Amino acid sequence: MFYNKQLMGLDLGSYLIKAAQLQKKGKGKYQLKKFGFIPIPVNTMVDGSIMNTYEMNDAVKTLLAKERFRDKFCSIAVAGHGIINRVINVPKVSQQEFYNALRVEAETHIPHDIKEIYFDGIKTDIVEDGRDRVILIAARKDLIGDFIQVVSDAGVKPMSVEIDATALANIFELNYPEEKDNTVAVLNIGASKTNIVVMSNGNVRFFRDVLTGGNFITEEITRRLKVSFQQAESLKSGTHATGDSILPNQVEEIIADVAKNMVSDIMRVFDYYTNTNPEDSVAKVFVTGGTTKSFTFMQALQSTLTIPVERMNPFKEIIVPGQVLSREEVEDYSHVAALSLGLALRRMDEQ
Repeated sequence: MFYNKQLMGLDLGSYLIKAAQLQKKGKGKYQLKKFGFIPIPVNTMVDGSIMNTYEMNDAVKTLLAKERFRDKFCSIAVAGHGIINRVINVPKVSQQEFYNALRVEAETHIPHDIKEIYFDGIKTDIVEDGRDRVILIAARKDLIGDFIQVVSDAGVKPMSVEIDATALANIFELNYPEEKDNTVAVLNIGASKTNIVVMSNGNVRFFRDVLTGGNFITEEITRRLKVSFQQAESLKSGTHATGDSILPNQVEEIIADVAKNMVSDIMRVFDYYTNTNPEDSVAKVFVTGGTTKSFTFMQALQSTLTIPVERMNPFKEIIVPGQVLSREEVEDYSHVAALSLGLALRRMDEQ
């Protein structure tokens, strides 16, 4: 049926654009049909906002043509400083009345005219004084409009717009059902931001986007070692040319220094969650994102946090035919695939 069709997941990142297509195979099982990605010029996307619509539009067109995506309907996500979220308590109402109750709270908690924003809410499993704890999410209509326009101009229609946090939660739940009863944090450490999602009992309880990512490491390598941004990216990923005067330990020292500050930001978010939820605490951390390819960064993360850290495999429970991706490609691409796969779990018949 047309309206049961999976949407193409299109992740518009600040360094790479990723696209994924899934096919449902029985109850709770999915098969990968297509996956691909393409780099975009620096500063095309900054802090979650599209700064160069021409470059972004051209990259989307190029990616879809290169990987032969035929789908005309997609799911996209937004994140960064343009997204406002507040933890609020809403009266227990029916699903039909939920939107109106949320609107009342949005008018109180969001510093924008209600006519200028889109808003929604994520229900948690916590009830306080007879009221449901809800994460209120809002974004300016012009921000969402920029994303919709650039994708539409590439010939693809966005049928679902969500936030990075829910896409991450969806792909994590699919791949790690054994963690459903635990409180875990999922970190997506990208180029310009880090998505932090806390989940418990299968529900999103808290999320925060921290505007630090792998580009901070690259920029610091550029500054200290007097190299280009492209050279710094190669050095960060471990590429070291023979005869290069830059020693690997110089790069590792810079990565470790910046990583400590990035991990401090993450720990502050965890501390905030624990302070506001004294009955709960994060028991395990799952990480993904391009920055996690850095061995030195992962060492800093694992040594600083006092809780177990594990790389998330977004392909773990997805059937991947060899003609779509080889085993080596699955391993190589796993750190950048989570958001696009989470978005690809959306269907045409979802509201």
